Amino acid sequence: MKICIDPGHSGPMEPGACAGGCTEATVNLQVAHKLRRILVAAGHEVMLTREADVDNDGLSWRVEAAWRFGADIFISLHCNAAADPAAHGTEVFYFPTSEHGHALARCIQAALVKNCQTADRGAKTNDEWTVLVETACPAVLVEMAFLTNEKDLELLTDRFVQRQIAVGIANGVADYAKGGPLFAGTM
Repeated sequence: MKICIDPGHSGPMEPGACAGGCTEATVNLQVAHKLRRILVAAGHEVMLTREADVDNDGLSWRVEAAWRFGADIFISLHCNAAADPAAHGTEVFYFPTSEHGHALARCIQAALVKNCQTADRGAKTNDEWTVLVETACPAVLVEMAFLTNEKDLELLTDRFVQRQIAVGIANGVADYAKGGPLFAGTM
């Protein structure tokens, strides 16, 4: 399968959420590199929309990169943030009318929560985010955990846990690829 991984945000120009001296863009990229290695080892062809910080805070170029690559699925990696520091956990978003996006989101959500023991905030729809709206293939936006929650921040910045996150996402991709039990009623 051809998989496009999008490490959300772009670095200094658009760092995303920031907390505890950490930027979302940095965590997203660290997890993306780990996820790519795991997926390539599993036999997938993988591209990242960015390999390092970039001077572009737009979103359409990410979608265009996936289209040019001929991606079968698109995974955008993010860290969540909230005004309430008690907010925590994992959630995966997909475009409301995408049945395959829904299946992919459910598979990744279940595998990620199982592997990392984060709070299960569910698979949810979003019809406004460019990377979900404009992507031609099944697309998901993974909110791995909350940078604004002390315990989640510890998870997101721990290299071992970042690998667990990557393994969880890869397990979700594997479940999706084999049409596992989470496909029931979504196709």
